[in-house]
Amino acid sequence: MAETAQQMQTADEINVKIPEKVFFSKDPVTYVVKNDFYITITGNISDVQGATVAEYSEGERTSARTGAVKGETYPTIYIKGFEQLFDESIAGHDQMDAFFKMFHVNGDKDWEISYGKFRDTEEDCAVIMTAALSLKPNFTVGFQLSDKCAFTKVLEDTSPIALDVYIDDFDSLFTGVDNHIHYTLSLERGYAVYIDRLGAYMTSDPDTAVTAVHKGDTCNISWRIEQNEKASAFLYDENGRVVANLPPYTAKIDQDRRFTLLAYNEFCSVQQSVTVYRTLWDKTGIELKGLPKTDKAGRFKIYQNYAGRYFLYIHPKLYASEDCAAWEVYAENTAAASGYTFYSSALSEDKFYVCYLDNSKVTCCEMDWSSKKWSRQVMERTSLTGAYALLSDPKATKIALTSKEGMGIYELRGGALINGRYISVPPDTELASADVLADGRRSYVTLSCVNGRVYFYDLDDDFKNNIFECPKAPDDNVWLVKSNAVYILLNGCVFEVNDREKFMDMHYFPEFAEVTRPAIGAFDEEEIRGFFSDGEHMECRNYKF
Repeated sequence: MAETAQQMQTADEINVKIPEKVFFSKDPVTYVVKNDFYITITGNISDVQGATVAEYSEGERTSARTGAVKGETYPTIYIKGFEQLFDESIAGHDQMDAFFKMFHVNGDKDWEISYGKFRDTEEDCAVIMTAALSLKPNFTVGFQLSDKCAFTKVLEDTSPIALDVYIDDFDSLFTGVDNHIHYTLSLERGYAVYIDRLGAYMTSDPDTAVTAVHKGDTCNISWRIEQNEKASAFLYDENGRVVANLPPYTAKIDQDRRFTLLAYNEFCSVQQSVTVYRTLWDKTGIELKGLPKTDKAGRFKIYQNYAGRYFLYIHPKLYASEDCAAWEVYAENTAAASGYTFYSSALSEDKFYVCYLDNSKVTCCEMDWSSKKWSRQVMERTSLTGAYALLSDPKATKIALTSKEGMGIYELRGGALINGRYISVPPDTELASADVLADGRRSYVTLSCVNGRVYFYDLDDDFKNNIFECPKAPDDNVWLVKSNAVYILLNGCVFEVNDREKFMDMHYFPEFAEVTRPAIGAFDEEEIRGFFSDGEHMECRNYKF
């Protein structure tokens, strides 16, 4: 990190400019402080009778690029003392050589910087050389780090350090310039202030940070500044207003909110931001009983039949519940596929279907409600990503198959898929995930694409579609749920499909274990339920409108 630059000037001669300050960490193991750094060389030679051109041969010019051999002289600047920026135990030749290889030249490519030897004493130092045959009396060349660098010196004394600058042999290019010029640059060093912790915390659990708070509730924005007792801080809200200078700050989360902490000491300042999302997902406090954790291959939906009973399929069993809390095994799928990469379920008044997919086939399993017996049909198919049953037509079962290019919807008759209709995604994107919904006699489809667009289709209205823009590209979780309206749920967004402007929950979705999938479904007309696994148990959350 660099601030106001300083330079040592020699009248009408060559000037070297470096940053005024560099920053260090008191705890470089846990917090790394990185600096910008540059070296700028300028010629300010006005009292010249006319610049002369050194009579270099082409071979000498090439030699100057690769390093002068003994007996040859080229315009060169040596800077001694950079080793003082690094820990002595690692500030060997390799460390310094790597540091100077991070620099790139701005402007004239006839200049080079490296870690080499001082002209007389063979001491290690920075070597800046020009292979130019001539320079204008007023010239500038700069060297900038390609990336920020962490200086590793553990400071016992924060007083400035001296860098010795030696400018040699520029008299071969200019008259009126001394053959050897020497001066010292002072480089200030100090400890950077840094923010050890900044986050949103619930008042009931001040040690656990949260990313989202239920709409209308409050949380504490709290922070800790380490390693510098003299540091101060101000907390700004999303409108740029100072809201606190001491933690914690109690904030009402009625919308997504962003807070920025500015911390500073006499030497430097840093800032960090935290966003707190408002969410309509809330913990119910209900303890789920009887359910195993979900897996990654399944797509899990909670169904409610006309009698008000809830059902959830987790391979290879269908579970039932009277209250959506205590679950028991209703029937085990004896026709389930032995190997699969994907499966999904569907429920209607007289059918329960499970579709399995592997690399070469689709297996459709149907359960008879009266006998709880299962049957299956197997179809050879390849290059698919998903398989779903649509049970909106009591006379015909429809199967939706997805690939990266889109979805095909077929009638399943006699073990064959016929009368296909196709929905293709735009050619510049791919399908990330999909879901289907049978709402009585109506059929709906949603396609979520990697370009951040979600397509919703009403299959009974000539494939009429709505397009929703997501704040970010979704992953491979998407659900269609019917509650008081039809909703699309993704990781991060909830859309009511009847109102494109009604983005219920723009940015937050409860976290769940990577090897699992949430189970989502309507609890009633005022609430959607979700079961989220933390890897050990399933947690119940609700989404109230």
